[in-house]
Formats: sequence, C-alpha cells, structure tokens
Amino acid sequence: MTIRNRLAIRFTGLVSAILLLAFVSIYAFCWYFIASDFYRRLDRKANTLGEMLILHRLDAQLIHQLSRIRKDQLPNQKIKVFDNRDSVIYETNDAISLDVSASQIESIRQKKRKDFRQGLYYVSGIRFMTASGMYVVLASAENVYGDAFLRQLIWAMVGLFFLAIGITIFSGWFFAGDALRPMQRIDQTLNAIFPNNRDERLPIRQDNDEIGRLSATINQLLDRVAESFRLQRMFVANVSHELKNPLTQISSQLEVSLLNQRDPEAYQQTMRSVLDDVTNLASLTHELLQLSQINMDDAGSLLTDVVRIDETAWDIRSEVNAINPRYQVRIDLGELPDDPDQLTVRGNKTLLCTALKNLTENACKFSDDGQAVIAINAGNDQLQIQVLNEGPPIPAPDIPYIFEPFYRSRQTADVSGYGVGLSLVERIVRLHGGQLTVSSAPGQPTAFTILLTRQ
Repeated sequence: MTIRNRLAIRFTGLVSAILLLAFVSIYAFCWYFIASDFYRRLDRKANTLGEMLILHRLDAQLIHQLSRIRKDQLPNQKIKVFDNRDSVIYETNDAISLDVSASQIESIRQKKRKDFRQGLYYVSGIRFMTASGMYVVLASAENVYGDAFLRQLIWAMVGLFFLAIGITIFSGWFFAGDALRPMQRIDQTLNAIFPNNRDERLPIRQDNDEIGRLSATINQLLDRVAESFRLQRMFVANVSHELKNPLTQISSQLEVSLLNQRDPEAYQQTMRSVLDDVTNLASLTHELLQLSQINMDDAGSLLTDVVRIDETAWDIRSEVNAINPRYQVRIDLGELPDDPDQLTVRGNKTLLCTALKNLTENACKFSDDGQAVIAINAGNDQLQIQVLNEGPPIPAPDIPYIFEPFYRSRQTADVSGYGVGLSLVERIVRLHGGQLTVSSAPGQPTAFTILLTRQ
C-alpha cells in the first residue's frame, strides 16, 4: 500500500471517529432531553390525579369527567392507581393494557418516584403516603412525536456521516497526493540522475521545511557518492598503472632475451631484473592486501591488545634504521608520566606497528638528511604520537589528497613507492578511533600527528 493511500485511510479513520463521537453525543443529548421532558409531563399528570383522588378524596366519576374535558391528553395516555394491597382502585383508558409487575410497584414505594419504559410506553410512578397506607399512581403514554423525531435524527445523522466520510476520503486522498508530490519529484529526479547525469542535484526549497532538509541531505549524499565514484575510478586507474609497469617490464625483458642467443651473464642479469620487478609486484600486492583487510566493522575483534606506544616506537626505530644506512630515527618521549599505563592504548599491535613504521619510513625517505623524530606525549585521556622530518614541505593543494590510495604528487614522482602507505595509515588510525592530521609549511618541519584515546 502506498503512503498516499495509508495517509488517506488514517485521515478518514480519524475524522470518522470524531464525527461518530460527535453524532453519538448529539443523539444522546437529544434523547435525554426529550425523555426527561416527557417524564416530567407524565409526573405532573400522576401528581395531579393522585392529589385529587387520594389526598382530596374527589369522586372517581368526577375525575373521569374532568380528564375527558382537558385538551392536554398525551397519545395513548393511561393512569392507574394502586392501593397498599397492589389492587387497582382507579384506571383510565381501559382499551390499553399496562401490565406492571409487583416488584416495580414495590420499587416505586421504596424510591418514592421512578421513571421507566414498558415496551413502547413511558411510565412515571409516584408514591402517596396516607393514614390508610401507601398508594402508587402510574401515568403512562407513548412519546409519538419525540420517538419519531429521534428516528428521523438517526437517519439524518447516518446520511450525513456517510456523506462526510465520502468527502473526507476524497479530500484526504487529494491532500495526501499534494503533500507527497515533492517526494514524487525527488524520486523522478533521482531516477534521472543515475547513471546518466551524476552531477545533477535536487532543487532546494526555500521554505526550510522537511522536504527542503531532505533534499539537502540527499544532495550531500549524492556528493559523497560522486566523490566515492571518483576515488574508485582513480584507485582502479592507479592500480592498473602500478601493476602494468612491472608486468610490462617483465614481458619486455623476457621477449628481448628470447630474440637472440645470449651468454649466461646476460641471462643472469635479465633474471635479476625480472626478480626485482616481481619483488616490487609482490610488495605492491601485499600492501593492497593489507589495505583491503582493514575493515571498520571488525574493530571489536581486532582491537584486543594492550599496546605500549613507547616500546613500539623503539622497535620501529630499529626496523627503520635497518632498512637503509642513511635513515636515522630519534625518539622523543618528552616528560614521562608517573603511571606507565598512560603510555598504553587498546588496539592491534601489528596494525599500529605498520602505521607507525610507514609514517617513519616516509619521514626518513622524504627528509633531506634521512632523519626523523618520533615524539610521544601522554595525557590523561589521550596519547599523541608525532612523526616529524625536515624535508621539503608538502604542497598545500596536495594535502587533502595524500591519504587517498595511490595518490602521488609531482614532488614524489621520482621517489620509489606506490602511494598506498599513507592511505593504510589513515585507515588503521580510524579503525582505532583516533585522528590523523598533517601540518607542513615552509621553514617548519612536516609533522604527522596521531591522537589515540586511552580506554
């Protein structure tokens, strides 16, 4: 069922409930007023006859004559008087049978007066106390005009109710469609955007209502999707390029070796060159595998180690110094905290070592003198790790993109590498719930800063 139909049904149900409650209340009020007024008229007749017959001891024949003369007779009016032995001592309109049980008469004696229905008749009973006993006077009649009015009122309300429901259904369906029309336009626009025109965006309404805010949110989502597509295309292009180069070199060297018969030294040189290309290809594949294995959804199962950052930094120093004799790493621990636990974080030791090693190796690689500094500052809730070098500053236009996979600026085009390391570092830091920032300006050291929250 569509939202439009659901809204129309709910709106119709709400209006129907309100109308039904209003009509029932009106009918109940009218019934109560008409019945109360008719019972008052019966009560006056019973009082009048009881006073004349019981209290003033008028003759029954005289009362009959007076009743015939009066013009305010009710439809099918009948009056009966009972003595203390429940015997009828006076009765009018013998053609009408009014059978009242002894329990009803006894109830009237106890309550002094009582109004009730007896079939089509309204009955009002009154008790009279005399020295000779308790008498009961019953006055009954048909409320012909009042009951007819109530029946007509019911039919009028039923017709009006169904007419109002019909109008409500149509208006609810119409207004629901009008309210959802912007959603339909959004749906049509989104269907037109993909896959043909990814640069188109939804129009933003100036009313600042829910539709406008939804359109703005969808536009932000479309921007992120377009950026993801761009990064994906760049990633695929860069991967293809990086894989193509060693494969092309391997293929070319093998083809050249097969053209003519060569001496063993030439073959050995070719095989060593091919081996270097295969090693580079394996290294690239390993970095890509590491990058793909870091899944943000697996953080709970990966971050189970308690890692001492200062010990990790000393291990990284030894590993990086061993990579190239030119590389020199210095550790700056600043002011060591009194509590050694302030130098620990909960995470994955292997991944943190990989991130810190990549940052340190890059710092040494791009430093003029091959030196880098690992500075550690421990706070109460956070642990700051900085990797600094004195190399050329990173161009400001390149800083927003250096953490994207395979991004290589012109400044690093002549340096060996694949552009995967910083992307891997950024993903590892995010996996640990930390922040990775970079600052680089002329005359100042380039600093990569990792902020990790202690848990």
